[in-house]
Amino acid sequence: MKRVRFAPDDLQNALAGISDEEVNDLMFGAIELDSKGTILNFNQAESELTGRKPEDVIGRNFFDDVAPCTRSNEFSGRFFEGVKTGQFNATFEYVFDHEMTPTKVRIIMVKAIESHTYWLFIKRKLTNDS
Repeated sequence: MKRVRFAPDDLQNALAGISDEEVNDLMFGAIELDSKGTILNFNQAESELTGRKPEDVIGRNFFDDVAPCTRSNEFSGRFFEGVKTGQFNATFEYVFDHEMTPTKVRIIMVKAIESHTYWLFIKRKLTNDS
């Protein structure tokens, strides 16, 4: 298993040479999107966090079909503005609550270096996380 820190620079650099199997082995959620928000990759950790199977969400729009709770300026607004301007990298906290127990998370958004895709990395936020 490739060791990857949950930090924007480490994640962006690690993505350059990571396989689909290694993405699936990450200890935090990883969702790869195209510029319109269509899910291209949805790893096992995210499946466990949300209770959704990758085969049920890949090919669907993340913001409209899978997590409509993210249709806000804070989340989807930040995503689409970053796609438009090229200033994509962001880190923020959010609460997922669509068809699941409300869960506080830390989100890292990064653009893939080698492709025209975008990653959302999601880590459940524990009360003592900084």
